[in-house]
Amino acid sequence: MSKTLSFILFFSIVTIVIGSMHYYLWIRLFRNTGLPQIWKSIGIYVLVALLLYLLTAILLSQYLSIKYSQPILWIAYLWMGIMMLLFFTLLFTDLIKVILYFYSKFINPNKFAIDIQRRQFISGLLASGASAIAFMASGLSVINYYSKPFVNRIQITLRGLPKIFNGFKIVQISDLHIGQLMTRSKLAEIVQQVNSLKPDLIAITGDLVNGSIKLLSNEVKPIKHLEAKKGVFFVTGNHEYYSGVENWISEIEKLGIKVLSNENIKINYGNDSFYIAGVNDHEAKRFGEKHAADFNRALSGLDKNMKIILLAHQPIAVREAAEYDVDLVLAGHTHGGQIWPFNYLVYLQQPYIKGFYEYKKTKLFVNQGTGCWGPPMRLGTRNEITEVTLYS
Repeated sequence: MSKTLSFILFFSIVTIVIGSMHYYLWIRLFRNTGLPQIWKSIGIYVLVALLLYLLTAILLSQYLSIKYSQPILWIAYLWMGIMMLLFFTLLFTDLIKVILYFYSKFINPNKFAIDIQRRQFISGLLASGASAIAFMASGLSVINYYSKPFVNRIQITLRGLPKIFNGFKIVQISDLHIGQLMTRSKLAEIVQQVNSLKPDLIAITGDLVNGSIKLLSNEVKPIKHLEAKKGVFFVTGNHEYYSGVENWISEIEKLGIKVLSNENIKINYGNDSFYIAGVNDHEAKRFGEKHAADFNRALSGLDKNMKIILLAHQPIAVREAAEYDVDLVLAGHTHGGQIWPFNYLVYLQQPYIKGFYEYKKTKLFVNQGTGCWGPPMRLGTRNEITEVTLYS
């Protein structure tokens, strides 16, 4: 399927889903709450306008320079986040209403009379409460998003790792999504924060960019200032493929970052070494067989006495990595769910959401994302820079 057809299909599905959610909001906030007809009409106009604005902003962002697209997207994605929180909060109140309905039927099965005014009053009360909770949660989420990324310091033991690598520090960043709401100045601050940790090696586990090189080449430039004794390494995420992967791989390497495209490199200290390897994104095969994740090419024929650390965008890669006796996988992609309760939906696609896991004999760490996709909001998650210190 061509890139254009893929986008049309994706956009059509998004339109149907988001349109349905807006319709549900109108039902719950306006139609079923006993408001006068004038307010129901106003509610329709407002929600339709917000829906059209959101969809138009997404389309325009594909063509406008970041100077103009970011303010438009900020408002659009902020509404997207508020809308989703409203949707799930109201859905929860509907669940409570259903439970109470069946409970009342169980207690008094002979009572069939329906008090319309009482039902509308309860619906209005629940809608008001749900709206207040959603807007307060949205405010907290925006504050969390704009907070400085926290450094998650973890220690991982790899048995058999040469003693000389005790204390070896890998700093991982992931899912920056430069080109949506990640500004060049914000990126420069993150680069400075990463460098202040004095890493031995820096790993960028995909979704660095979110747009074409024509629009974003200037925005990514601060990334060239990342500094690590043993180098900076990158693997592709799904959004690189949506954004013109060949151009981006070339540009990233020009910035002094080594792209690990189904390959591995030895990291040497004296006479001792370990492998740092990387595979293309799990979904890359859709963009041509040459882009597919190739674990055999990246990992076969390696010295079995040496430790292997694999960079992969999606955590699910750990399952195949374990078949090649990889010791540690560093991944991202999930954003930790980004906005609760979406972490529960992420489980449908990824069984590993954030933090540390073990699959068979392979260890896995999933970064929550140093940036965000979509809404400038985080609820139940945080922007993360991971500092992994290795021990034997």
